[in-house]
Parts: sequence; C-alpha cells; structure tokens
Amino acid sequence: MLPVVRIKHLKSLMPAAATLVSCLLTLLALAWVASLQSALALRPAALQPGTGLAASVYPQFKSNVGTIHWLKEQMPLKVYISHGLTLDSVMDPALGAPIANIDNLPAWPKLVAALIERPEKWKTLTQAGGFLPGHYQAAKEGVLAWKIFEPEGLIKYELTEDPEEADIYVFFTHHFVTKLGMALFANDIRGYTSKTNFSYAAIMRGAKANFQPVVCVLRTTDNQGQPMPLGKMKAAAMHEFGHALGIEGHSTNNGDLMSIYYGRGVISPNDADTLRYLYHLTPDLIP
Repeated sequence: MLPVVRIKHLKSLMPAAATLVSCLLTLLALAWVASLQSALALRPAALQPGTGLAASVYPQFKSNVGTIHWLKEQMPLKVYISHGLTLDSVMDPALGAPIANIDNLPAWPKLVAALIERPEKWKTLTQAGGFLPGHYQAAKEGVLAWKIFEPEGLIKYELTEDPEEADIYVFFTHHFVTKLGMALFANDIRGYTSKTNFSYAAIMRGAKANFQPVVCVLRTTDNQGQPMPLGKMKAAAMHEFGHALGIEGHSTNNGDLMSIYYGRGVISPNDADTLRYLYHLTPDLIP
C-alpha cells in the first residue's frame, strides 16, 4: 500500500494527466485526418467510361480539331478591356451590316488587328449603346476571376490600358446581329469570343504564324433591351474569358460557368478541373 502522501500526490496529478492524454489523442486524430486528406487529394479522380477523362473534366473543352491553349512562352498575356467601345460602326459595305456580325465570327480578330494598325480608324470607335460605367468594372472582375489559377503556374495575364500591346480584347455591343443585320434579342446570349488558331506542331517545325488578337464582345443589354445587370455582365465576361483561355465548347452541366447557362456565375469545380487538365496537355493549336 502506498503511503498516504503518495496517494495525495497522485490524486492531484490525475486531472493534469487526463488533460495531457486528451491533448495527445486530439493531436493524433488531427494527424490522421491530415494524412487522409492528403491521400485523397493525391488519389486519381474517377474516369468517365470510355473517355480517359476524370469525371469532373467535361470533354467539350476540346474544339473539333483538338486542344487549344496558350503557351507559357506567350505569357503573361496582356488583356485590354475597352471602356465601352463597340465594333458595330465598322460596316461591311457589301452586306450593310457590321463586319463583327455573328455569322462572320472568324473575321473578328483580323478586323481588330487592322484597327490597331490604323490608329485613325481606332479613334472612330464609339461607345456601345446601353453601356454603363458599372459594366466596365463588372467585366474587369469577370476577367480577373481566372487569376486564381496563376499560383498553380497554369496561366499568367495582366490588364493593359494600351490596346497596341494586347493579346486579348474585350469590346461591347448593344446587341448582336446576323449578317443580314437582324438583331438577336430572343435568347440570353451575352457574349461571343473569336480567335485565330495555329498548328503548334507546325510552329515547332519553324513555320511562321501571323498571330491575331483574341476578341471577346459582351452585350450591354438583356433580352428585353434593358441595361445588362452587373452580375450577369460579370458572369458573361468570366465565361467568355474561359473561351479565350482555350475552353472551346460548353459544358453540358448547367451548374458550370462554361455551360450555356453560365452556371451560378462562378468558376465551378468542374470548370477548374477542366482548365487544369487542358493546360497539362500538349496543345494541337495555339491562339
């Protein structure tokens, strides 16, 4: 039997010992959770049957001729967001409609390149009807949303106020028109993106490419002809910049930003995984 004095000492130490044991158990539990999370993060995602793609990567990111994305050698990309400028005043005399009509989408980069080369023509561009000061800020926030991927080394870009040094341009329009000049108001189409792409393999073999700017155009009005709400403008800019980065098609998941419905107006986990997957591939084409 222990002397009474020892028993008293043990009783006084019991609460402290219990606290110490509890702390150790908590630390062990936290360490186990951390190791489990790490293991899950490294575990390959489930593949879609027959595609070889992770379930979160939508296959629509590819164009019908393959994968398209910018090279690290082209970065940082320079992005020019105009303060409401529209291309609508540059007319096709044969059609009597703007050159930048939706049926002439492939010609938009060449049109902007020509305007940059002729400053006197650039100065004739006017502000799109329905443009609000808040539209510029909303578009800017939408474009900058993709910067969350810069720390991963996937992309790098910055805004510029000098249109002569830009790679990607953002313009505005009151509404889109067809080659017949017919207005498109019925559908919730808020933007279009056009880019000219070049064979990566050919360029690696020494072929020269006449690189053209990537052109995004955002609509300043909704399908009722009212000023586009700022939240929708931001989502449209974010969506179109996703196309500018190389996500060509639209996700079939309505919750994704890169679906035709703009999802919730934010970059979804599927959008994020798709961009990551795309930029780890060797491109077939580069803008």
